[in-house]
Amino acid sequence: MSIKAKLSLLLVCWSLLILLIANAIIYFSYVKLTENREMENLKEIGEGLLEKVNTNDLFSPSMRPLLQSVLRDDGMIRIIDKENQVIIRTGEEDDLFNLPINHSAVNDTDMIRLDGDMIVVFTAPIFKNNQRIGTIELSRVLDDHLEDIEILLTILIGVSVLLIVLAVFFGKITSRIFLRPVSVIGTTMDNIQKYGLFEKIQLPQKKHDEIFQLADNFNRMIDYLEEIFQKQEQFISDASHELKTPLTVIENYASMLNRWGKDNPDLLNEGIETIQDESKRIKNMVEQLLDLAAINKQPFEIEVINITELCKQTAKRLEVATNRSIRVINDSKSILGLSNKEKFVQILFILLDNALKYSQKEVTVKVSQNEDRAVIQIMDQGIGIPENDIPRLFERFYRVDKSRTRATGGRGLGLAIAYSLIKQSDGFISIESELNKGTIVTVTLKASM
Repeated sequence: MSIKAKLSLLLVCWSLLILLIANAIIYFSYVKLTENREMENLKEIGEGLLEKVNTNDLFSPSMRPLLQSVLRDDGMIRIIDKENQVIIRTGEEDDLFNLPINHSAVNDTDMIRLDGDMIVVFTAPIFKNNQRIGTIELSRVLDDHLEDIEILLTILIGVSVLLIVLAVFFGKITSRIFLRPVSVIGTTMDNIQKYGLFEKIQLPQKKHDEIFQLADNFNRMIDYLEEIFQKQEQFISDASHELKTPLTVIENYASMLNRWGKDNPDLLNEGIETIQDESKRIKNMVEQLLDLAAINKQPFEIEVINITELCKQTAKRLEVATNRSIRVINDSKSILGLSNKEKFVQILFILLDNALKYSQKEVTVKVSQNEDRAVIQIMDQGIGIPENDIPRLFERFYRVDKSRTRATGGRGLGLAIAYSLIKQSDGFISIESELNKGTIVTVTLKASM
């Protein structure tokens, strides 16, 4: 069963349930109110009769005309003595003659059923000199009341049938209206699957309900998927380009060695060395790509690290390896932060390696704390980065100057790795740079209090 059919059926069921409850309330309220009204009317007639007529006169046959005028033809009045003898009886309803005699000690009104008829009965004791001498009984058959109930039931059933038909009709229309955006989303998904188009849904300007939120989330998901798809295509293109050059070099040198390398020792040595270098380049790039893939699949454990001490140790190692000067400045003795020791050192190596590559002067690392954040700044006085290129620096394989970067051995993966590691540490990275003056890379992590 489709959602549209389920929604229509649900609306009909709810409407039917509400109608049943409403009809039951209306029916029983009407029955109770009319019965109470009839009982009160008969009670007023009986009590009024007892107030107007003398007790001794009630047992006189001359009272029959007066008693007959009190009730309609569908009623009966009985005067009964204390020996259960009916002294006076008025009325033409034979069913009322069969009513059992009830000697009530107080004025009492009751509703009884007799042979399918509803009968209201008022009974009151008759006293003389504080002695009970008999009972007066007024009764009436509620034929009009039963007819009114039948008419009410007919109206309620007719209106209910009409409302159910309308509920079915409007249920279909309502489900069609409310599910139209869902159908549009389904059609859009089919088009995306069939034609590979990143199609989006036109959002209404005035409505901002749950369906609007669903469509808006769908559009944002499509934007995200389109961005991921474009990045994937760009990644494949860049990776292919990066791998093509060293593979071409290896292929060319292998062909040269195959032709002339056996007889030319210099060419043989040159070819072997070149093939080794290019193989290392491919290996390093594959390792970096594997690192990028592993970062997102295997989140590392966050721990408390001594940022100041790790910056000093990493700077010292790179000074020895590169024979360059790296100065570490810290505001306090030691600043603690939340990250992973091994991954934080990897971040420092990437950022310091970039600073050393593109600057011939001293590189400075400044460690400080700003409220609940630990701040690490790597500052160089190198060639700088054009302002337009800064937003794209963290993309894979993106390089500001491909020829210049190739000369330094960069492949545009280091900053992408650093960015992912910092993001997993719940940190931030930003870059400020000015051409021919230098670059400042700022990393902020949560400080450990």
